[in-house]
Amino acid sequence: MNDALQNTKTLLWIEVASSPDRETAKTEYLEKAGPITAKHGGQPLNTFKVIDAPGHRNALQLAVLFSFPGEQAIHNLFSDPEYEKLLPIRAKAFSEIRYTILERIEA
Repeated sequence: MNDALQNTKTLLWIEVASSPDRETAKTEYLEKAGPITAKHGGQPLNTFKVIDAPGHRNALQLAVLFSFPGEQAIHNLFSDPEYEKLLPIRAKAFSEIRYTILERIEA
């Protein structure tokens, strides 16, 4: 298991759908959201192409996994005034976006 993932208890799973006509907004959003995410301890672990989502009406195209120091850090990111200013750009960048906060279960 990846060392960063092994030492992380809280993860943020993001699924998005976008289209080629949204590339400019997507680039702007990612450039601005990255440093704000890092400020709250968010580190990207991996990006995945979604190939299927059995049992779901619509599979989104891309998934990204981030590690965070804890659940509160994720909530702090989403309530950060700098991040909130990006919401109109995010709405232009992605036709759909889903966030899931995950916590590793200790065995």
